[in-house]
Amino acid sequence: EILEKVPSLTAALCENIIKARPLHRRKDLLQVARLGAKTFENCAAFIRVTNGDEPLDATLVHPESYDLARYLLNKLEWKLDDPTTVGTLLTKDEQREEWRELAKLAANEFQCPDDRIFIVIEHLISSIISPDPRLRGADQGASERDVGLSSGCSSLPSNLSTVNDLRHALPVRNIIANVRNVVDFGAFVDFGGENDGLLHRSKFGPISLNSLLVGQEIGVDILGVSSTGKISLGVNGLNLPVENLDVKRSRQSQHNQSSSKRQRRKAIFGHDSDTIATIADFTLQNTSLADVVNLFIMHKHNLKAPGQPHARNNAGVLAIP
Repeated sequence: EILEKVPSLTAALCENIIKARPLHRRKDLLQVARLGAKTFENCAAFIRVTNGDEPLDATLVHPESYDLARYLLNKLEWKLDDPTTVGTLLTKDEQREEWRELAKLAANEFQCPDDRIFIVIEHLISSIISPDPRLRGADQGASERDVGLSSGCSSLPSNLSTVNDLRHALPVRNIIANVRNVVDFGAFVDFGGENDGLLHRSKFGPISLNSLLVGQEIGVDILGVSSTGKISLGVNGLNLPVENLDVKRSRQSQHNQSSSKRQRRKAIFGHDSDTIATIADFTLQNTSLADVVNLFIMHKHNLKAPGQPHARNNAGVLAIP
């Protein structure tokens, strides 16, 4: 039934795949009767092969991106079997900010768009942090039955009841908690501390968000505490790494400020704003908004600002930071 949900696989092809087991690598799918190159291209990333010759066969990465994935793993110093090497989990916007230069290097190296780089990064993160529990061996950490269970967990120690105490003890693992509220992006959980913690949906592992109920008891790990008292949790049994929430908050603040500036330029200059903002040979620091608008009007009419040389580069574009 699971195989039949994979794109391009008919019931007959699923039967042929089952008959061809064991598979030692994804490329063995090409030896399956009636499974051609086009079908392989469509289904390969959805069929994982574990304990085989190629470690990437057990990930979400498509075979055509294996060389790129190896390059990224090397540059980021990540290990497929060690979630702690991934470090702090970032949002998609933060990923683009953090790894912008790496994406440019990789895009140039492999002659592909930046978007493909970030898709492969996202697939690597998902595969390292939340490997499919059905595909893990019995000796490869927690099983699906173990993840998130409160059995074997304990209440938060009394000496860790304050936010400050928690910050100096991270990570705090295997703590009994109760679900207080379930939202689209995760769940707010009472783990016995001063504040409730956020269990983001990216830290659920094999557990489905839709399976959580208000009042349900679960096991969690405390992974991050911000200076403002916000607390990040992960499902216990996944051994997720510690998070620096203050660094993430700073990155998000910088991103929001940058977005706000772009929006203000758009409101004033319309479609010319993106072009103008990219030129750095003429800046208007500490210039009033009225002066900026006047200079923009002069640019439109090819005029010269009083007391200034023509503020135009070789492309004839006025440059505003």
